[in-house]
Amino acid sequence: MGEIRFPYEEFRAGQKELSDKVYEVAKDGGLLVVKAPTGYGKTAAILYGVLRAEPEWLLYAVRTINEIDPVIRELKRFGTDHTFLFSAKKSCPLIGASATGLTNEDFWENCRLARLKKACRYYDRVERLDRSYLLDYLKSHYTFHALRIARDLAKFLETCPFFSLRSALSEAGIVVATYPYLFRKDIFETVLEQVSLKDAVVVVDEAHSLLNIQDMFEERINKRDLEMALQEARKVSDSVPEAQEILTRLKGQVSRIQASVKARVRRMDKSRIVEAIGDPEILGKAAELFRLRILEEALLSGEETPVGRIRSRLTKVYSWSRSLVDDRYYFFVEKEENNLDLVVKPLDPSAVARDPLEEPHAAILLSGTMPPLDFTREVLGVERPGEYVDVELVFGAQKFSNAYTVVSGDVTTAYRERSTYMYGKIAQYVSAIHKALAGVKLAVYPSYEVMKRVVERLDIEVDVIVEDRRTSMDQVEDAINTRENLLINAVAGGKLVEGVEFVDYEGNNLLHVVIVVGVPFPQPDDYTLSQLEVLSSRIGNSKAREYVYRIMPLVKVRQALGRAIRSPGEKALFFLLDYRYLRRDIKGPLGIRYDYVYKSPEGLYRALDKARRFLSPST
Repeated sequence: MGEIRFPYEEFRAGQKELSDKVYEVAKDGGLLVVKAPTGYGKTAAILYGVLRAEPEWLLYAVRTINEIDPVIRELKRFGTDHTFLFSAKKSCPLIGASATGLTNEDFWENCRLARLKKACRYYDRVERLDRSYLLDYLKSHYTFHALRIARDLAKFLETCPFFSLRSALSEAGIVVATYPYLFRKDIFETVLEQVSLKDAVVVVDEAHSLLNIQDMFEERINKRDLEMALQEARKVSDSVPEAQEILTRLKGQVSRIQASVKARVRRMDKSRIVEAIGDPEILGKAAELFRLRILEEALLSGEETPVGRIRSRLTKVYSWSRSLVDDRYYFFVEKEENNLDLVVKPLDPSAVARDPLEEPHAAILLSGTMPPLDFTREVLGVERPGEYVDVELVFGAQKFSNAYTVVSGDVTTAYRERSTYMYGKIAQYVSAIHKALAGVKLAVYPSYEVMKRVVERLDIEVDVIVEDRRTSMDQVEDAINTRENLLINAVAGGKLVEGVEFVDYEGNNLLHVVIVVGVPFPQPDDYTLSQLEVLSSRIGNSKAREYVYRIMPLVKVRQALGRAIRSPGEKALFFLLDYRYLRRDIKGPLGIRYDYVYKSPEGLYRALDKARRFLSPST
């Protein structure tokens, strides 16, 4: 790599010391857990340490597409060759607006068949692309936005963005990729086959997410999916008659479950469903044949490659079935009125995170809310030796020093006190905060149920976005830039809190007010009880309960609050609407100074007056 120079005139306090620690671990191997606040400059410090160690591979894993941007911004400043990978669907030049509603399974099957049939002109140009030219193009591109760069590859070089970026792996030696490329073994082995993990340094940003990474592997289907999959199976029954038989048996089992289940969430014995399916690969064969026939019909008619148009519920049911028969996955049903979702998911984060963190030469985990080292290692099942660096403690950085925190001492979402009156009072406070403060606000709730009860009671003129399972992060980010006084309502730990960037098109932070409604303790349902059971069997009941009932709720709160402070000097207002935040066992571990506590609407108005003065540029 040549001599590596730090790309800034001087180090911020602690950056050099952190980079030296990273260098040691990247050189000698092992595990390093870093707790460092956003705005501290941790990306530059981490890269400086790793690059000086000259690893054979650097795999920098991030949660979302937007989180690729700051990493490649720093890599450009270092002047190093690099590439990046994220969802191929989002950058595919053939699908455009037709990507709406297209599952990842559908996209990849369509893409595979299009490549097999030599029907994608963009893919055909990948092999003719000069790799040295591509690396120079990535380093010199006018923007550091990954999605823009990928789309420009298709527009100006007329090549497939995903496979072009993938082809540069060997020459670059550095890849910034979203989590699935590291933590999904099937994707890693297919896409990153050039990378040997045992020779790699792996950096995982926002690593607190690993404590709940099993949720990334959740798959769900419903009765409608089964009905449509059965229709598709009938169309290929001449070649794969067994698929129709499997789906008919599966529908019968689901009807019996629907008639017997009364609870909203229930864990089920999956043995009968597994027996009804038998061999999931039969469904896979039927799904491929169904898709191939549609593709061939489209190509014969002269239609442009229909990568975005072909959708198959058979593919969805096949993917779900493969997970169901995996011993690491558990089977649940969610029932709401007449709707029934069949959910399969792992419950232990170690089932997903352990191997990708054990196998590399070195693993470095970064977050502003990382629990202590021993706890992190136990929950993730990592046995290798490790070190822990708390930048806030050791170097004096304070993530929330520029925040004004207001606590409500007269509302709560505690189960025993939930009522029409309480939801109305919380809605009154949320509405008042929204009206008093301009700009984008984020309100975070402990569950979809609490959010629904509060939002339906908000003042009618409040402009809202309310998260549900169908909410598109792209649509939310567009709304943030086009609707001036917007209240985004999200669930703690959900996709909007963890995945949306509250920035304008120039990358400037637009979020300075966060309202946390209640304490996000887990629902007392079969999901929570089953996870406690699974974790207790591995790390003991006491530590499992600490993880579920103390660590994860407070991590979710701190992550929600942290969305409002993205760089040094920014100010933020925090509103904690629950008197339980005054409890010592919550206030102490949360580690935030409380500036004002109120117990009446009049008290809130006084708090808002002080908050406005704090947020004023003149203060």
